[in-house]
Amino acid sequence: MGAGVVVNTNISSIHAARVLSKNRDDLQTAMARLSSGKRLNSAADDAAGVSVAAKMRADIKSIDVAVRNINDAISLFQTYDGAASEIENILVRGRELATQMANETFDSDDNAAADVEYQALIAQVTQIADNAAFNRVNLANKAVDINVQMGAASGDTAKLSTQDLTAKTLTFKGDIKGRKNALTALDDVDAALKKVAEARAEAGSNINRLSFALSNTQNAGQRAREALSGIQDADYATESAALARGMVLAQAGTAMLAQANQSPQYVLTLLRS
Repeated sequence: MGAGVVVNTNISSIHAARVLSKNRDDLQTAMARLSSGKRLNSAADDAAGVSVAAKMRADIKSIDVAVRNINDAISLFQTYDGAASEIENILVRGRELATQMANETFDSDDNAAADVEYQALIAQVTQIADNAAFNRVNLANKAVDINVQMGAASGDTAKLSTQDLTAKTLTFKGDIKGRKNALTALDDVDAALKKVAEARAEAGSNINRLSFALSNTQNAGQRAREALSGIQDADYATESAALARGMVLAQAGTAMLAQANQSPQYVLTLLRS
């Protein structure tokens, strides 16, 4: 039912003001999104989206740290492998000396001179093992378990190990004074070389495993960022269109409100008649 011609209640003005207020809110939202680059500028924009985005940002930060963790672990095992490589070189030299002293063309003085170097090699193996460390974490003077946090989840871990490379554990000891001792040393060095080879193989497999884990974690970080972008980032094409629409509607609404506010003046025309 129409309200007729009234003065006290300007329905047209009220309606125009309400629509104009809504249009201005939409315009301000579009401006906020375009200026910040974000679709979510407050919890009111999307309460569920804000909650999801917060969790995803936390996961992304943890994934970034996990990438650094894996890189650190790779460096750790590369350090260990470098030490093992030097110990392997020392063992090869020790075997060379033992082979030489197993030949009975040398007298006791020659044996003693060769054994001086042999003992120095034994000492150097233990020194390397004692001092092989990454960030002050000793790696080779005992068997060590290394837990690597490789992702955002608490269970996304890997337990990796290094082996004891001291001369005592490698059974690289004794002397090469005389053929008998030299032959024993040959067997000891062979056993030590086998242990070092196994330790290096384990280190190499750990490095390869961590390299794959690094690639996977980096991929997870990329996908998480893509998902977060879809939730919180503004679509400039959409928001630009909304801005243009909002500006036109705001201008039109302002004009119509002005017209609606003038409508009671028509009553004066009736009264003059």
